[in-house]
Amino acid sequence: MNATTHAVFGVAAFAGACLAAGVEPPVYAYPAAVVAAWLPDLDNPRSRLGNGLSRMRSPALNLLSRPLSWALRATSFLLARTVGHRTLTHSLPGLALFSLPVWLILRGHPTLALALVAGYASHLLADALNTRGVPLLWPLGRPFRLLPGGIRSGGAAEIVVAVGVLVLAGYALALLHPALGGALGLS
Repeated sequence: MNATTHAVFGVAAFAGACLAAGVEPPVYAYPAAVVAAWLPDLDNPRSRLGNGLSRMRSPALNLLSRPLSWALRATSFLLARTVGHRTLTHSLPGLALFSLPVWLILRGHPTLALALVAGYASHLLADALNTRGVPLLWPLGRPFRLLPGGIRSGGAAEIVVAVGVLVLAGYALALLHPALGGALGLS
C-alpha cells in the first residue's frame, strides 16, 4: 500500500479505537497516528520515512529537519541490511517491540500512546490486504493475507479500499467531534 493509504488507515484505526474506548482524542494525536502508520516501512529506504523525508523546498526547514532526516535514513539502511523489508517491522513481534516502550514512555498520555499503537497496527492490517501479505509471526510461518490473492499496491482496488476507509474514518471523526459533524451536515 502507498503512504496515503497508510495515512488513511492510521487515522481510521485511531478514530475507531477512540470510539471503542469512549475517548475524545486531541487534534494533535491524529498526525501521530499517521506517522506511526508509516513507521513499519522504515525498513524500506524508498518509503516516506525511509528516504529521510526527502528534501524540503524551504532551506530553513531543510536545516531544521536534517538531523532527523539523517537518523531516519541511517535507521532505514540498517533495517534494510539486517532484516530486510516486510519482516520484523511488519510482524506481531515488531508491533510488540514498538508498543511496549510507547506505553511505558507515554504512560501519562494514554491517548497519544493509543494513536501511535493504533497507527502502527493499522499498517499491518493494510498490508495484510496486499498481494504479498505480512509475516505476522516472523520469523516463523508464511505471510498472512486477509484476501485470497490480495490487492495490488498502487492499483485501482487500493484506491477503492482507501476511499472506503476514508469514508469510515470521516464518519468516526464526525461521531468523535460533533462540531465537525455539524460542519459537514451530518448532525
